[in-house]
Order: sequence, then structure tokens, then C-alpha cells
Amino acid sequence: MKLTVRLVALLALLLVPAWPLLADDTGAPVSPPHAPASEAKPQVAVTGRYEAKEGRRVLTLWGTPRERGFAQGYLLAEQVVAGVERDFKRIMNPRFKLLYKGLLTTMVIPRFQFDKRELEELDGLMAGVLARLPKEKLVIEALGRPFKLVDLKALNTFGDWYGLGCSSLAAWGDLTKDGKLLVGRNFDFPAFDLVLKHQYVVVRAPEGELPGQVGVSYPGCIGTMTGMNAHGVFVAIHDVRVKPTIDKAMRANVPRLLSVRRILEKTKGADACGQARDLTRSWPTLYGNNLMVVAPKRKDGVPCAAVLEYDNRVDVDKGVTMRITDTTNAFAKDAPPALCLACTNHHRCRVGDTNKPKPLFPHWRYKELSGVGGEAQPKEPLDVQGMFGWMGKTAFPRGEKVQGSATSLYGEGRHHGTLHQVVAEPEAGRMHVKLGLVGKHIRDVAPHAYDVANLISAAKPATPTTGK
Repeated sequence: MKLTVRLVALLALLLVPAWPLLADDTGAPVSPPHAPASEAKPQVAVTGRYEAKEGRRVLTLWGTPRERGFAQGYLLAEQVVAGVERDFKRIMNPRFKLLYKGLLTTMVIPRFQFDKRELEELDGLMAGVLARLPKEKLVIEALGRPFKLVDLKALNTFGDWYGLGCSSLAAWGDLTKDGKLLVGRNFDFPAFDLVLKHQYVVVRAPEGELPGQVGVSYPGCIGTMTGMNAHGVFVAIHDVRVKPTIDKAMRANVPRLLSVRRILEKTKGADACGQARDLTRSWPTLYGNNLMVVAPKRKDGVPCAAVLEYDNRVDVDKGVTMRITDTTNAFAKDAPPALCLACTNHHRCRVGDTNKPKPLFPHWRYKELSGVGGEAQPKEPLDVQGMFGWMGKTAFPRGEKVQGSATSLYGEGRHHGTLHQVVAEPEAGRMHVKLGLVGKHIRDVAPHAYDVANLISAAKPATPTTGK
């Protein structure tokens, strides 16, 4: 969905006073009091590391939420600030200052809510940026002011106010070589540097009873686009065009990439799909989402894969409809077979959904993916390489075009694409990740394998580092 459509639609809704929760000059919920990072900059342990080598980019974080945030901010400070100065300016030109300062940060961002741990992590992230960069590098020239906490909140709601695409497929049984679960996922988005050139695999160590997790994210973001936790639960986000109404816009909505992270923090076992459904029903969302959730432990009568059709209409299924393989859906002839589940950001079965495709004419991406098990099924059962090949049929750009770098929202510099592609083996605890490259189609990018348990167990200091 185009940014301008979303922002203009929100403008009509949000020309009203913000709710009483807002109390600072950034138009954002006030976080717990702490000493500003600029007042004192003692040596602070950096509880993280960033490694970029041979096509791999991995950010590893451990410690308290504030310490994790500080580590990300300190290690990736320049990319974080550049995300606003460079990419947001490109997206909103020629009205960057008007749209960003006059609308987005004052009217849109305040409509999203972060919990206590998330606020602490954002505070730490801001402190890390301030500790790493000199004052002159903190200035966003196009806005005539320094980088602020509200800019971090903009980075963390980017996936809400600019809609994403995406598609995914879960398959098992006779459709996979060993009968075990495989999940393929395409993340489709405009190819701005922040989300294309600087995206990375993030490893989050366990925190108390919360399990560790591995996912794909980008500088300044504490949420997750695609991920798997230590229990093997896999989650991926897809956008859906469901418009907000004034009452939905005025409540404290959860940023969609944080809903993915929260599911990974709070689910495990055979009923992970049901747990995720119940959790999302308690998290208000502003727009519409399809969440692919896969549970690695299988049990008779319990779905091992589900699409959570999750949006702002709480009067329908309490806000979340769970679509599973044995659910009757809109496609009598094109319904996926019992051994796979397809998800795109176009197809939904939610009662009353005005965006639902006509029964026999699904969107081409859904039709391509759900062909598994039918006349268009692969010649051989799917393995990791086969799943990458299958997902490549619905990847962007279409045809033989290669990935470009976006320099503007419209016109010659507009480049969308599949910015990352993941094939996950939930039962084995492995993720195979392709991070997109300018000049190459995602089909031609070599994947890197990540053992989730090993990465999480290694999420601790190797060589102590400090930041001033």
C-alpha cells in the first residue's frame, strides 16, 4: 500500500487531541525516568557484537533490555541515524519536513504503544547512538534538528505506516523429502538502504523465562520481520489492506514487527498457533496483518501451521481469525491440500473482509504457492533447495529483472523487491537466509544456514568491548 495513501487517510482521522497517555514533546509515551545519556558518558559494557563477513550480517544481543538497546545503538549508530536522514527523506520527498515532522511524528507515531521492556530497550538504543556519534553526526539536516527518541519510534513503526507485501508457505508430510515441516518466506518491500543493504540476522539471548530467538531485522528496529525462537516456533508478517477508523486510530496500537517478536517470546509446544492467536487478540493493531505461525511439535488434532488473519475489527472473531489447513476457505478448486498452507498479503477468509478475492480468481502469488499438491506441484518432494525454488516463483522483481536500490517512492528510482528470503526447518531448529543484493535477483543470492540453538547459546561475550 502506498505511503501517501496511508498517511493522508490517517490525517483525516487524527486531527484530534492525542490521548492523555502522551506527555512529552516528541508526541510519544513517556518512558521510565533515567539520566540522559548526554549528561554522563562513563565506560559502559557493550553487551552485543556485530559481524559482517562473506554475505553474512549478524547482530548478537544479550543482557537487560536497556543493555541490548545500548549495544545496538552503539554498534549501528550511523546506520540508525541515516535511516531517517536518507531513506525517510527519499520516501517522503518533496514534502519530507511537512509529512514527517508535521504529521508522522506528531500524529501517527503516538498512536502506537510499546511495553515497559520495549521502552527500556528504545531508551538504551538512543543512549547507545548518543554515546557513539559526535553531535554534528546526530543532526538530521533536512529537519534542522538532532536525532530524537521519536525517530527511533518511527523506525519501529515503519512496517505499519508503509505497507509491506510478502508471501509464505508451510509444507510437511508427503510434500517434503523427510516428511518434516518446511517453511518458505518472501519478504517484499521497497528497496531502501535501511531495509535492503543494512538488514541483518539478529540473535537475541534468553531473558529470564523468555526464550532466545533468531530473526531478520534492520538498524534501529527492536522488532522482527521473520524469526524463529529456541523452541522452533516460526513467525512471519504479511500486510493486509484493512483501513483504520477513528476509534481504532485513537487507541494504543502495537507495532506489527513487535507483535512478531512478542509471539516468539511467549509461545512454545504443539499449541503454539493457538497461543499466538490468543496473544494477538490482546494486542490492538491499527491496520491488517496475516501472520504465518508454525509449531515444530506436532500433535493429532492440533494445527502445526496457521495463518492468523489479524486486524483492527475486534467484533470479528475477537480481532483474529485462525486459518488452518482443514478450514473451508474461499477457493473451492484452489484450496491448499491438507499438507500445506499458503499465505500472501492478499488472500483472507475472514468473515466480512471486503478485500477477500473472488472465489475462483485468487491473486497470482497465492495461486502459484497453493499449487503444491495439485497439478502444478513440484516433481519431487520439497527439501530446503526445492523450497527456495518454489518461493522464487512469487519473488520480486517479476521476470528477469534484478534488484535495484530505491531512491524515491515514485518514478525512475522506485524499486520494490523480495528483500530477504528464508527457508526454515522448525523441527531441526535451522534457518536458511538470503539477504537481498542490489544487482541480483533474490533467486540468485546464495543462502546462509543458521543453527538457532548454537547462535543463541553463543549469545554472550566473546571479547569484552566498551563504549564511552
